Amino acid sequence: AYYGMKSDQKEYIMKLLKLQLENFRSASRGTFEFDPTRPLTVIAGPNGLGKTNLLEAVYVLSLGRSFRAVLQDDLISWGMDYFRLIGEIETKEKTEIEVSYSNYPSRKKIFKKNGAALKNSEYIGTFLTVLFHPEDLNILYLSPSLRRRYMDILLSQADRRYLVALTKYNQILKQRNALLDEIRRARFARAPTSTLLDDLFAWDKEIVEFGSAIIEKRLQLLSFLNQKLPKLYRAISGGKETLTVSYLSKIEPPDSPAKLPGLYTQTLSNRMEKDILQAKTTAGPHRDDLAFYLNEKEINVSASRGEFRTLLLAIKLAEIEFIRELTGEDPILLLDDVFSELDRSRQNRLLKAIKGCQAIITTTDMETLGKLASESQHINLAEVK
Repeated sequence: AYYGMKSDQKEYIMKLLKLQLENFRSASRGTFEFDPTRPLTVIAGPNGLGKTNLLEAVYVLSLGRSFRAVLQDDLISWGMDYFRLIGEIETKEKTEIEVSYSNYPSRKKIFKKNGAALKNSEYIGTFLTVLFHPEDLNILYLSPSLRRRYMDILLSQADRRYLVALTKYNQILKQRNALLDEIRRARFARAPTSTLLDDLFAWDKEIVEFGSAIIEKRLQLLSFLNQKLPKLYRAISGGKETLTVSYLSKIEPPDSPAKLPGLYTQTLSNRMEKDILQAKTTAGPHRDDLAFYLNEKEINVSASRGEFRTLLLAIKLAEIEFIRELTGEDPILLLDDVFSELDRSRQNRLLKAIKGCQAIITTTDMETLGKLASESQHINLAEVK
């Protein structure tokens, strides 16, 4: 069974009321105010005018990182040594949040909520977002690391316990890999390894604890996706396709969570010699993957580009529902030039599906969204020239 809201949990629509930028990308200073009575904000105009920069700023304010493959220093305006993003959000009450980063005199990132400094793990989940971006298609057919990153971002936002477990796991993984390398070098030098192996068993207990927590929550996400995705996919495609998702792991998925630590421990034991030889941990959530099957065929080898786009759209809509069920809050939706990638039918289905959430949409398609904005009191159109 997947996570569900508590019976007494009231649903709230999260709203971004104001965004202030300082030395972020091309903006030395800027303030954007969002009309809470018009949940859809459309930013329209040609490419190259900074529309995506605004979405990126909102995303960084949410997660402390960009959705682009960039260094933190690349987010700072030319010639400056810091950026600052301040947002005013509203759920149960109004809250001011801030993310800033400086690279002089030392690299430092700061998270604040109502003026109080927080750790990254304490801040994540304060401001919930779901990003629709054309490059998200990469998660469906490129490196497994992208699919792991997808799971990690979604689960970290919705469940702070997952983020804590993931942080601990990554720290222990580095320690275990360093110890594996030390054991390998000791063996090459014909030095004693009994003490080092005792240390390895101690680290294994730690990595099993946090790795099991990660896998268990990922399997609950998988259960949610398998319940929601088929219906969402068919609603978008208009067809009768079957859709399933599998979790791929060197650790055999248990039939009950209580069995997972034992299976995990046995897997590490079975792979110990291989791990020492390679000086790296070859099994665990850092190596796991997702596989998508459309009509019982793996999507990587059988799907058309249109089917890929439909699946991605269904995944993102499921992501909204997952966050809503876990947190009781609707996330802010960020749609970066997605409409130009969809036909008219899918555009209309997307707008219908996101109704009720606040959304910030960038587009070069002034004709379609301009017409929609003129017909609706719920859409605020801002044209960039």
